[in-house]
Amino acid sequence: MKILLVGSNFSYAIERFYVKYLTALGVDINHYPAPDIVFNYHSRNIFNKILFKTKINTGYKPVNVELVRIAESYQPDVIWIFKGMEIYPDTLKLLRQKKFRLANYNPDHPFIITSVGSGNKNVTNSVGLFDLHFCYHNSLRTEIEQKFHIPTVFLPFAYETSDLVYTDPAAVQEINRVCFQGNPDRYRAGIIELLSKNGFGVDVYGIGWQKMGVTSLPGVSVYGIASRAEFWRKNQEYRLQLNLFRFYNVGSHNMRTFEIPAVGGIELTTYSDEQASFFDEGKEIFFFRNNEGLIEQVRRILEMPAEQVAAVRAAARKRSLESGYTFADRANTVFNTFKKMIADN
Repeated sequence: MKILLVGSNFSYAIERFYVKYLTALGVDINHYPAPDIVFNYHSRNIFNKILFKTKINTGYKPVNVELVRIAESYQPDVIWIFKGMEIYPDTLKLLRQKKFRLANYNPDHPFIITSVGSGNKNVTNSVGLFDLHFCYHNSLRTEIEQKFHIPTVFLPFAYETSDLVYTDPAAVQEINRVCFQGNPDRYRAGIIELLSKNGFGVDVYGIGWQKMGVTSLPGVSVYGIASRAEFWRKNQEYRLQLNLFRFYNVGSHNMRTFEIPAVGGIELTTYSDEQASFFDEGKEIFFFRNNEGLIEQVRRILEMPAEQVAAVRAAARKRSLESGYTFADRANTVFNTFKKMIADN
């Protein structure tokens, strides 16, 4: 099996996990880092940045030309595009004319654009041009299938085992405060303010919080983004890890859904049917359905006896380890999907 994977190769990109595990399954992968090429172009100097922002020269055209050239030379069984902000719909049409199979995976949402990095018209206008969509969001699957009559496959987020740092709980000194690790938006800032007004101590780790007016709130401390090793350690150290969705994750889940319990973190997050299908409420994860429920659950978790805390942590980690929630497991789903896709054509 030969796959031309179009997506980032930066250290934080989940594409790298799929390259790693699909290669281990015997797949021949050509990884074309189209997003990185564009990013490097407009980050090179202020002139290029202005050209990019004004759309005078986005750097997309040479990337598209090169994609077609690589496809014709490499002759992959499948071209798998992650998100696809840099890829023109006309390029996909050309690749379809050349009989290439096209698949897409969008870790954000093609129809909900919340920032310059979450999507653009190329993404939205290309949804109907793929032969297959992997979706982390079940309601998005339904929307694509009904509107475009294109098959979809549920591909949830996951956690990466080689990245994970786990410490024996006996060696962890617990911090009986709320922790949130992530970057801000108005909704998230509002939740932090709500917790402060109700007397809870909150530690926030991320970039950009100084602009959100939370740094002066009573009981709130703001820190820079944690390194990956520190990220995992904080998931274990804090009594409560808060998982607040971006707008496009509402009703679904996100990476934190799996990362927090993978090391036995106690997760409090917005209720969704998807998350409830992954973890048992009250035993392995905690949900809130409104602001009143949030306050009630935070108070409950911070006041839980040590024996119950230990039981929840152990149950969350056990469920994570035994339920196929790793990127290696997700890569198996992709491998079997592509294998069938190739056989059926």
